[in-house]
Amino acid sequence: MPVEPGALKDLKDAIYRLYVDAGRPTLDVIAADVASLADELDLPGAPGRDTINRIIGDGRLPPGRADTIATAVVLAHAAGRRDTAVLAADIGALWTRAAGTPVDSRIGRPVRQCDPLALEVHPAIQLDRPLPPLPPYVERRHDHELAKIVGDAASGRSRIAMLVGASSTGKTRACWEAIQRLPAQWRVWHPFDPTRPDAADQQLAQVPGYTVVWFNEAQHYLLTTDPRLGERVAARLRTLLRDPARGPVLVLGTIWPYYWDSLTGPPPANDLDLHAQARELLNGADIAVPDVWAAEEVRQLAATSDERLRDAATNAEAGRITQYLAGVPELMQRYRNAPPPVRAVLTAAVDARRLGHPLSLPHDLLALAAPSYLADVEWNQLTDDWWQEALAYTARPCHGIAGPLVRIRPRPTEPGTASAVCYRLADYLQQRGAAERAAAFPPAGFWDAVATSVSDPVTLRAIGDHAERRGRYRRAAALYALAVNGGDDEARWALAALREQAGDQDGAAALRHDRATTVDEAGQLAASAELRERDGDLPGAIDLYQQAADRGDAQSWYRVVSLLEQTADPAGALVSALRAADRGLISALRILAVTRDRLGDPAGAEQVARLAADRGDATIFGTLGATREGRGDIDTARGLYQRGADHGDASALWSLADLLRRSGLGDRADKLQQEIDRGTPSALMTLAALRERMGDGPAARHLYQRAADRGSVAALLSLAALHERDGDVDAAEKWYRRAIAQGDVTGLWSLAGLRHQAGDLVGAVYLYRRAADHGITAALVSLAELAGEQGDRAQAESWALLATDHGDRDGLPLLIRLRRRAGDHAAAARMERFGLEDDGSPASAIG
Repeated sequence: MPVEPGALKDLKDAIYRLYVDAGRPTLDVIAADVASLADELDLPGAPGRDTINRIIGDGRLPPGRADTIATAVVLAHAAGRRDTAVLAADIGALWTRAAGTPVDSRIGRPVRQCDPLALEVHPAIQLDRPLPPLPPYVERRHDHELAKIVGDAASGRSRIAMLVGASSTGKTRACWEAIQRLPAQWRVWHPFDPTRPDAADQQLAQVPGYTVVWFNEAQHYLLTTDPRLGERVAARLRTLLRDPARGPVLVLGTIWPYYWDSLTGPPPANDLDLHAQARELLNGADIAVPDVWAAEEVRQLAATSDERLRDAATNAEAGRITQYLAGVPELMQRYRNAPPPVRAVLTAAVDARRLGHPLSLPHDLLALAAPSYLADVEWNQLTDDWWQEALAYTARPCHGIAGPLVRIRPRPTEPGTASAVCYRLADYLQQRGAAERAAAFPPAGFWDAVATSVSDPVTLRAIGDHAERRGRYRRAAALYALAVNGGDDEARWALAALREQAGDQDGAAALRHDRATTVDEAGQLAASAELRERDGDLPGAIDLYQQAADRGDAQSWYRVVSLLEQTADPAGALVSALRAADRGLISALRILAVTRDRLGDPAGAEQVARLAADRGDATIFGTLGATREGRGDIDTARGLYQRGADHGDASALWSLADLLRRSGLGDRADKLQQEIDRGTPSALMTLAALRERMGDGPAARHLYQRAADRGSVAALLSLAALHERDGDVDAAEKWYRRAIAQGDVTGLWSLAGLRHQAGDLVGAVYLYRRAADHGITAALVSLAELAGEQGDRAQAESWALLATDHGDRDGLPLLIRLRRRAGDHAAAARMERFGLEDDGSPASAIG
């Protein structure tokens, strides 16, 4: 059947060319290749003989996009082509156009039509005469790393990069400059409506190839109030990045170091891992953006034609060029020099944000809280229109950027137009203000304002948790109670625990009994299931574990999977493991794979490993490989390590290289070693940690050293800790000092500990104080303990209270111990039961 010129003809011609290049194989051969190569080529579809015939030989539109791509990829593989990922994206785009979907219907905007300010690039300061919003761009070290990632995407490989740095350091501008290298066919999608995480969750499945997913301030997408939402977004991104039929895509994001650490740090040892998906997504994706410019970078600015850049080179403090250009110094100056009523409003906003309130600050919260930050004489001198004047002051732009506190003004067509008036605090002011007020417990009026004006139960619980961490149980209990009235069951348990601690057993029991949550039901069901299991009633145990799992108990999922496999129900075990994985518990598949392997079903174990890898967890291949290697099955172990390495598991890659070398295959091992050598600092850190766990200290030190040579400050700290554990204090101190010199203040606390252990108390106090000045609250606890050792009770209590006011959970228990040592048992008992009053004195009740 002849095909008219157009998208359909282009598609049919492309497929027929592939068919010819493959040597015109028979339909049966193609169908057999589709079945046998499905896993190896990660095919999106599974067309049969008749469907393949229509795709290749029929003039009509092929019946399905996924089957069309699968057929094309198999033909390309038979023809010896290696660019199957790019080909899959091209065939998918041709099919979409042939099906009648206009190109312009794709989400996002063409990269050449995007506005950097709309993508949240901060405009630079303005001088006396009009200048473009953005000055000329000066490339820095991180730009070269980012350019490689963008180049990979432009050549057809889906990639992700996350720029990690403090506020106003140029992260978003670097991303903007980087995407200018992309071909014109690329589009940029910035999800934010109705909210950032909701937009991403709802629309990521629709993102096609040649799209930049723009995740500026990625914490809003991944570190959500409901962790399940952030995990869904992370999982969808991982799926998108691994789907060749939808590639290439480029995920670009920016994030503060604090949020990066929250998402990528090790999960709690005895708690549910809330960020497993995000951790896997972000592993190795970080590109550090320093707070300060290097001296040679600053020197480049002096020769530029832009007055702003020359001005920044001359006047920016300590190389903080980007912050200067963004108007931050003026912003901070206006905050510090603000009239009392303005400073009161801004300080109330800073406290609200640092204690857990979301980005949008309600008018009523600030209006009610601000007066409590004014002294009586200041309050009495206010004019009647002080509030309007304060808001006008805070909204005034700073050298071309938004003022310290501006009203969030939605457009008439945007969601939330009819909602209450809210304000946004400038990011840098939030960051710096929070650091300056870290030790300040807000006045009573702030807490009353929160209780009066905040209705969201999750926010009430979050602020209540900050109060509890600071030992103010009465404030926490009041906010928890409001959150409970709003339906928040986590607040119910927190309030019950406070009631029980205060001796109100009846109140605690009533809270736990009233409207028992599914989590409580799950716990009871899991306990009953455990009893059934101990009694040998495995079917009954499985049934109860399943009920507990359906109510949210993660451990019960694991028991269901394990018991079903042990009771010879592999199909049921697999179904349950997949259900658990769909809920974010991919480790259920790991448990199933290990169980099958232990029970003598290696093929079944590998089947489950493939399913786990499809969902983003390829580490199981390395686990199975180590087991096979331990049994002496070297060939199978090598294949499993290779599968893990092919899926991006750095540990499996290292194990494969090591196995090849020990097996006498030095050439192949050397090639793999070269691949490892090209790894990012994050990959090198992962391999180093693996070697350290295996007890290979020299190899771990070598890898940490290489990561440090590539700019990883974390590697310096790891080297120091490794030497400290080995008893080499001098070497440990050397590495801690190098980390400190490169800006990692955690090294101060560690180095202070070395000085403390060595008996150098003067040096220890000096370093502990420096660490505390940089916000390391554990250093305050250490100072309190050291003062207690020296018999200075008053100083010890002062440091312990300061640690408590910072929110360090070890502060109040230490304060209680100090009171007991001093013989003040009554005060210690009151603090233990009721916490502290606002002024830090022992409380008598929690209300």
